[in-house]
Amino acid sequence: MTTTRPGDETAPPGAPGSMPPRGCPADITRLYGTTPDTGRDALWAALRERHGPVAPVELETGVRAWLLLGYHENLTVLQNPHMFSRDTRRWREVAEGRVDLASARPALSWRPNVLYADGAEHTRLRGAVVEALARVDMAATSRMVRQLCEELIDAFVAEGRADLVAQYANPLPVLVINRLYGLSDSYGHMLGDLTALIFDEDAKRGEDAIGRVHQYFSGLVDRKREHPGPDLVSWILEHPSGLSGHEVAHQAALINNASHQPTTHLIGNTLRTLLTEDRIRGAYTDARLPVQELLDHVMWTDTPFQILPARFALQDMRIGNAEVRAGDALLIGFDAAHRDPAVRRGEDDGTGVASGSRAHLMFGAGAHACPAREMAKMIAATAVTILHERLTGMRLAVDPEELRWTPSPFLRGLRELPVVFVPGEPSAPDPAAGDESASQHRDGRRSSAGEEDGQEGDLLDRLLLWWRGLRG
Repeated sequence: MTTTRPGDETAPPGAPGSMPPRGCPADITRLYGTTPDTGRDALWAALRERHGPVAPVELETGVRAWLLLGYHENLTVLQNPHMFSRDTRRWREVAEGRVDLASARPALSWRPNVLYADGAEHTRLRGAVVEALARVDMAATSRMVRQLCEELIDAFVAEGRADLVAQYANPLPVLVINRLYGLSDSYGHMLGDLTALIFDEDAKRGEDAIGRVHQYFSGLVDRKREHPGPDLVSWILEHPSGLSGHEVAHQAALINNASHQPTTHLIGNTLRTLLTEDRIRGAYTDARLPVQELLDHVMWTDTPFQILPARFALQDMRIGNAEVRAGDALLIGFDAAHRDPAVRRGEDDGTGVASGSRAHLMFGAGAHACPAREMAKMIAATAVTILHERLTGMRLAVDPEELRWTPSPFLRGLRELPVVFVPGEPSAPDPAAGDESASQHRDGRRSSAGEEDGQEGDLLDRLLLWWRGLRG
């Protein structure tokens, strides 16, 4: 990577009527539109052959960026925040009026949270989040995750069939996070529905859901100011860095957004792997393949993050064959990076899983690396393990070719995962788990008078009543 001299007069990517930037071929690949059911593997290979490790792409009509295809190029950009900003307000498409951050899709907007911050502001916000996460009792959380898995399975185990995305992988992560916020599960089911709607193909439904999610987190902060407890939001509120209520709401929203869909699709993609790859399933069933190694394999070969938006060049530079200018967006290409021929993994040991999978980039690297990676892996590992223990004779209810993928250019995961299995019996309640759950949610019930007596209470309760009315 070399830096060009300032003053280059080449027009920026996406400028109306401009020629493509110097060193950039004239053909720009669209990343929007329908995702092929086969995924984008062939696209990454074609782009790499045509452009090298960095390719020009279009996110929507007239909005261009660079997609990092090479593993080492991705890692370099992630690990050098002094050269690549995470602040979308530095994007030249914004500065020159082609993108309005207020109306941009959520992944490309701007929020006052740690994900979009640089330097001292990033350090201040991240410190509050990291220290709150460090206070979570992982042993108790592991028991709570197991309990939630059992309850979700109990709801469909007698039927002998289920959609493992809608009924299991999707609700689990948000229920876990909601409990870590100190709220009862009814709020978690509501938040899960609202979060899913944000990514709905109906833009109007997605826009409405964003407003309701903002209400959830504003109400959550208001409640925790009045009734603090041993939970993530209360701990962020009391942190010495002194985040405002507005800032705390945005950090809490980020924790949910960063954990929900990626963890959902990590669980779903792992279950799909077990259902479609006999050698891997046999190795896992025979205990020759530990669940953590299975997850690493899936995060490398079928990563829930295809593309992570975005870093913004702080100076002119050359990366691969691309002449990148200050303010250009560089999309982190996790899926393409894992398929980089320059990154070789070792031969598998008979399990169907090759060595080297732990080098995946799913949790990022550098200053913005995910601080909750261990918790995410624990949730996914528990979900896969419990389901495998509980469902006998599980198999796909459709041909593998009929499985449909989400249309998002950023996430890779299934819309649904229909399975059939031998009907079973619900599990016996665990008294210890029940006592622990009651202790966790005592504050949530005490401050939720509206929920308990059917009358309107605080903002969270009013939102819950609205959601229940919507569901009929």
